[in-house]
Amino acid sequence: MKNKCIVLIGSSTGGPRALEYLLSSLPENIGVPFIVVQHMPQKFTSLMAERLDIKCKIKVKEAEDGEVVRSDVAYITPGDKHLLLVKEGDEVKIKLLEQFDSIYKPSIDATFISASKLDSCIIAVILTGMGSDGSKGIRFLKEKKAFIISQDVESSIAKGMPYSAIKTGLVDKILPLDKIPQEIIEKVREFYGNQSIY
Repeated sequence: MKNKCIVLIGSSTGGPRALEYLLSSLPENIGVPFIVVQHMPQKFTSLMAERLDIKCKIKVKEAEDGEVVRSDVAYITPGDKHLLLVKEGDEVKIKLLEQFDSIYKPSIDATFISASKLDSCIIAVILTGMGSDGSKGIRFLKEKKAFIISQDVESSIAKGMPYSAIKTGLVDKILPLDKIPQEIIEKVREFYGNQSIY
């Protein structure tokens, strides 16, 4: 059996618009789950999830503690929690935490580091945002041979997060926002075509 694949997306300032473009560009049967960490207060993450669910072909919902990760669903991290991915048997589950060693909440690094402990294929995407959240997590993911994509600085509303990610030297593809959805689709196909095993 081929490894499972999970797509991780981290974003901050300018992220809601970028996420809407990216997620709405994906086919409904892409066959992988998406874990989204957007710096945003809790009540706004739930509203964003509801709005994106209307606009996207895949299902979009706010993540819940203990739920099993399924393909063709984008899980939005609640704004007042950190989201970790944990393996239980043959399933990957979501664990929401109040505390993590980060100045950001939710923390992209927290999610990326937890995902590095899975036996899944990982595609990680850093989108527009201020600060450097995600850059530490990239180092953990790269040790597990994750494929890392960063939005380019030119198309980012806030340049800090893409710049910090690119500066690590671990990013595999630097792309404008409008090229990222197709890159994700192609990498998923490369991993295991359209077969969904979630």
